[in-house]
Amino acid sequence: MQFTYKFQFPRLDLDGYKRALDRHMRDVLAHALMEWLDAVLLEIPNWTGASRATFWRLGETISMGVGASGLRVAIGQAAGSGELNADEAKGVYTFTYGTTLPWLIWNEYHNANIDPDPTKYPPPAKLRKPGPYHFQEKGAKVFQKFADTVELPKVAPYLKPVSIEK
Repeated sequence: MQFTYKFQFPRLDLDGYKRALDRHMRDVLAHALMEWLDAVLLEIPNWTGASRATFWRLGETISMGVGASGLRVAIGQAAGSGELNADEAKGVYTFTYGTTLPWLIWNEYHNANIDPDPTKYPPPAKLRKPGPYHFQEKGAKVFQKFADTVELPKVAPYLKPVSIEK
């Protein structure tokens, strides 16, 4: 007795899916960064422009302005760093921000009107929004809320039927 059969099984276009996933994750990362920056910049006042300008380089990676103006914008730009990091092979997509601006670091954790920054010249100015800012914590919450909504691209468009006949 002889049987004839036709069997179909799915074959994944892995390279195609990886390319789609990389494009998707880069878009998601840019959107997450925009959400993060929006939340963080709400906490940072624009007095001389320096503190807000520390976010300039990071905002530039997604063509987003940070709204910094004043006499010390250049100081803030020099003291801030930021970049998007995408490692397609490992599937790791992150952004980094850093600053060496002493008064922003101080105001992140202290009320400068009550506990003045010791690196500032006396007498300390009375700030309208003296801190503590807690912008890192607030940014992390907004980022996590956004990240919880992210879905990966569908796999189905990258599955192709392959037939075996006997």
